[in-house]
Amino acid sequence: MTSQNLPVSQPLAERTWHPTLGSLFDCWQKFFLSHRNPATLDRDLLNVVTEAIQADHAILMHYDSEHCLLRVVAELGASSSTPMPKTIAVGEGLAGWVAQYRRSIILPNTPDIPAPLVAEIAQHALRSVICVPMEVGEQLHGVLYLARAATALHDFTHDDLCFVSLLAERQAAALQTAHLSDELASSERFIHRVIESVPLSLLVIDQKLQIVSANRHFLTTTHQHTEQILGRSISHVFPPVMLRFLQLELKIRTVFSSGESFDGDKMVYRAPGLSTCIYYYRLIPIKSGDQVDHVLFLMEDITEREKLGAEVRRAERYLVSVIDWASDLVVSLTPQGEVVTWNRAAERVSGLTIEQVRGRPFLTLCSVEQRLALDAQLRRLLEGEESVATEAALMTSNPQQYVDVAWNCSAMRDDTGAMVAIVAVGRDLTERRRLEAQLAQSAKIASLGVMAGGIAHEIRNPLAIIAASAQLLEDHPDDPELRQQCVQKIVTSAQRASLIIEQLLKFSHPPQERFRPLNIHATLEETFNLLNHQMLVSQVILRRDFSPDVPRLYGNPELLQQVFTNLILNACNAMPQGGQLTVTTRLSGEHVELRFTDTGHGITKEHAAKIFDPFFTTRTVGKGTGLGLSISYSIIQQHQGTLEVVSEPGTGATFVIRLPVSD
Repeated sequence: MTSQNLPVSQPLAERTWHPTLGSLFDCWQKFFLSHRNPATLDRDLLNVVTEAIQADHAILMHYDSEHCLLRVVAELGASSSTPMPKTIAVGEGLAGWVAQYRRSIILPNTPDIPAPLVAEIAQHALRSVICVPMEVGEQLHGVLYLARAATALHDFTHDDLCFVSLLAERQAAALQTAHLSDELASSERFIHRVIESVPLSLLVIDQKLQIVSANRHFLTTTHQHTEQILGRSISHVFPPVMLRFLQLELKIRTVFSSGESFDGDKMVYRAPGLSTCIYYYRLIPIKSGDQVDHVLFLMEDITEREKLGAEVRRAERYLVSVIDWASDLVVSLTPQGEVVTWNRAAERVSGLTIEQVRGRPFLTLCSVEQRLALDAQLRRLLEGEESVATEAALMTSNPQQYVDVAWNCSAMRDDTGAMVAIVAVGRDLTERRRLEAQLAQSAKIASLGVMAGGIAHEIRNPLAIIAASAQLLEDHPDDPELRQQCVQKIVTSAQRASLIIEQLLKFSHPPQERFRPLNIHATLEETFNLLNHQMLVSQVILRRDFSPDVPRLYGNPELLQQVFTNLILNACNAMPQGGQLTVTTRLSGEHVELRFTDTGHGITKEHAAKIFDPFFTTRTVGKGTGLGLSISYSIIQQHQGTLEVVSEPGTGATFVIRLPVSD
């Protein structure tokens, strides 16, 4: 049967559902105005619609979008023989088909309905069925199912379908409104909880500068109650003195007129019975479109923060004062090595002010020759080491003058372990170098005392030759051949004596402070010449093992000669019955290695651990000062090198010097 063949509906005036429809609209009005329970509205809908279209069975189902199900929420006139299940999957049965395709149907008069669905009428002993979706726009809210029993006299009409569809649409709108109302109420409750939980004082102020809302934090902070401030002007809430001082009313009106936030300021406020507190406040416009309806006043208690900030500033001033007045140089650097701070000691020693060095790479403030070594030490901090120690000469206001400084550099790291700064603490070595020079000179004089006999012998030999040659010339003045031989011997012996005296003077004079390129083999040979007789007397055989590929070094030859002298004299003392001293040089990576190996009685582990300590000696009183090796160790350190001893008792000793190669 087509829609044209549907039973003719009665005139509207003759239908019995006009009063009931009015009562249903009354239900909807009550629902919207008084927030009636949706379940009550569902039952009212079924009562009205079953009475209006004379249905024997009515079911109202809500759509569960999460599980894609229809759930029965209200039912009238249920058949005990074929009860309707409480849940129906979308696409299952007549109601599920309507929910899936969003089509209203009236059976048995709607065409193109699957046969199994039409067969449901007979299975449930029904004469006619109306099933319509309850939807608003594209959103499905449920399905309304109405049926007449097989014993009914007439099928449902098209007017019945229109009527039911109208009710379903209105019911869907009511459900959507209820749902939106619940969501709105839930959102309002959530926002209220958030506002009440925020540890800030919040006020909402209208255009009349009256307070329309205040959170619990503000009420607690100001010791006021809601009824004391709502609807009241801000002049009744804040002290007049504070309002005038902060010009709060003017600032709020400015926010209303400009629509721009007031970024904030500090204010001091004391609630009745409480101590004075410091607050930070902001004014934020609340807009409706382009119009500012209200202003949000935010107030945060920053009293503890201000107290803590004052303590931090006091501690910072204290630390700055300590660092600034420290006797040592204290310099802070960025991780990239640029100068950030430069204390008074650094200014005093260098003559450079913080304005002259701030932002400059620290390496450029040190001597050119030591920059590579210093850079390598600073890189070790980047690689994870906590501190490094080195010596580097610091530039002064005089470009030609540098000051020797011993630096201890430490890494400052954040919680993640990343380096955020470098602190370099330096000690001026000027006085130390002066004292070391005095000690070194004293040690030289002591060494000269040890070498005096050998030096006298070295000078006596050429003098004896000169005297003998002169005597021969005097006895045989007319012999030209003899005269030539004697003159040659006199000249040669005089040159030999002069060379010995020159080397002696060179050794005994205080060394020059300037470092310069040098040939290490030449320096060794000068030392050997000076100590030649001493080794002969001690029956020590000197063996040279020089590598030809040893490059030039950068250092002080006079100081290094003093080191070599100390090591050779110690070797002679260690071999009282004579022996062999082997001096070896070789290139080892970026260093030149010098080894002084004797065949003496060796050194015990106990003595080896203290051998470079000042005044440590194993010789009897009056035979040694205990300063030679200590001074030698210091000299090698000045050259950025190392000095160590390798020995076993009875197997001799080897002193190993490593000096960096000159660039």
